[in-house]
Amino acid sequence: MIPTWISVVGVVATVLSPFLALGGVMLGAYLTRKSDRELDTWRHREETMRMVRWAVEQILAGDEVGTDAGVVTLRSLMRSELLQPEDYDLVAALTAAVAIDRVGEAAYAELADANTEVVEEGSRRWLRRRP
Repeated sequence: MIPTWISVVGVVATVLSPFLALGGVMLGAYLTRKSDRELDTWRHREETMRMVRWAVEQILAGDEVGTDAGVVTLRSLMRSELLQPEDYDLVAALTAAVAIDRVGEAAYAELADANTEVVEEGSRRWLRRRP
């Protein structure tokens, strides 16, 4: 005859195994989603920096058409959902450093939106999100 404790362990294992499998599947799905979000953030940041690099190169090249294209790119990027909040200050500072000297105050002011202000400290100027 089978001991009672073995029967109890067998029943408990039979009942719990689907729940343990479900827990494993849920944990795997959560980790996969988290990884996908991190990868998406990294891809957005990489694309943002690629666009910033290209725009700055165009502006610094000195060609009028390239300068216009670079400014339009920076302007679009500053208003884009592609630009993440963590990167906004960096892109704003680069935009200010490059654009204000190359295209002047008027075009530089157009880069800002309603939630952005131009900060001046001595000879330095940059864009900052309003609190």
